[in-house]
Amino acid sequence: GDLQDATMMKANPSRVAAAVASFSGMAPFARGQAPAVEQACMRPCAPDALPVLGVVPGTSNVVCAYGHNCWGILWAPVTGLIMSELLADGKVSAIPSLDPFSPARFMRRAAKRGRARGDAERVGEQW
Repeated sequence: GDLQDATMMKANPSRVAAAVASFSGMAPFARGQAPAVEQACMRPCAPDALPVLGVVPGTSNVVCAYGHNCWGILWAPVTGLIMSELLADGKVSAIPSLDPFSPARFMRRAAKRGRARGDAERVGEQW
C-alpha cells in the first residue's frame, strides 16, 4: 500500500548491492567503495503499470504525463514527443493511439444528480 510517511521507506540491501556492482562495472574508480548514502523512494506507477498520458476527460487544458515507474528515463524522449504533438496539434502521430494510456481508465462515471436521478430521494434545489 501507500506509505503514510516517506521516512519509513528503506533501501533494500540486495538492490543496493546490485546497483553498486553494476556501477562499479561501469566506473572502475568506484570499485571497492561503498555508497555514502543509501536511499529508496516510491516510484510513480499506475495500478496497471502503464504510464498515464493524455488530456484529462472533461477538461481542455489538463494534460498528464506521469507514472513511468523505473522506465521514466528511457520513456522520456517518446513521452516528450507525444506530449509536444498533443499540445501543438491536438493529436498524436508518433504512436497509433493514446487510448491505452488515457487518464480516463481510472476515472469513475459521475453519478446522476438532481432531478435526473429519477429515484425517490430528492436532491438538489427544491421548489
